[in-house]
Amino acid sequence: MKPIDTSAQAPVFELKGSILTVIVLHIKETEADSLYPQLEKKIGQARSFFSSAPVLIDLSAVDEEGQAALDFMFLATTLRRLGLVPVGVRGGAASQSERVLQAGLGVLPAIKGERTVTASADTRSADLELPESRNQPESSAAETSRAAEVASTKVITHPVRSGQQVFAPQGDLVILSSVNAGAEVLAAGNIHVYGALRGRAMAGINGDVTARIFSLQCNAELVAVAGEYLVNESLNEAHINQSVMISLTDGGLNFQVIGSANPLS
Repeated sequence: MKPIDTSAQAPVFELKGSILTVIVLHIKETEADSLYPQLEKKIGQARSFFSSAPVLIDLSAVDEEGQAALDFMFLATTLRRLGLVPVGVRGGAASQSERVLQAGLGVLPAIKGERTVTASADTRSADLELPESRNQPESSAAETSRAAEVASTKVITHPVRSGQQVFAPQGDLVILSSVNAGAEVLAAGNIHVYGALRGRAMAGINGDVTARIFSLQCNAELVAVAGEYLVNESLNEAHINQSVMISLTDGGLNFQVIGSANPLS
């Protein structure tokens, strides 16, 4: 059989680097009796949001002895059973790489100087940080904040519909309409929604703790600032369908009613 000359064929694929948002599971303790019940509880609070979401396991806070005690295969199976899609392990010891690969997970190096946001006091074994931009240059939160200030603002003039995602990777994001349920808006800086916010909004995605979310009518599926998040079921009824500013404080997310308006549809 005559060999096929592939040199003249048009390429049918490309391999490129990309910036993706991914949930990061920061494991702090590997004791199974603590880790897995807390995972069940945390994911159960927002099961629809976590459904089919990619998750990166971060072991930077676990010593080598703790990593050796972790059953990566069981962890990956548990995450899949809970509806997530584990994609890899970051910050693990080199001695654990083979076990990580055997569990069907990728191996990524730790990121120096990364800021970890604790979701609540009762999640000491595992924190879920939402979301993270992968393949971003390392920088401090202050540097990220300054970069966001000088970056151009991304303006969207139409509704963000269910299934759509709008991302401002370097600055603020302004939506001159509504964000529908099932839609997602993300920004390195602030997010302004001059309409109804019914989907998911995540500001300060690179760790900018000064970022804020502004919405004329807030009934979001999820809001997050620098990884600290709340789902709809946890929102204070006094803030639902109100014009609010959402910021990050030491105690978590702070909601401030700033007025009222009839949002655009």
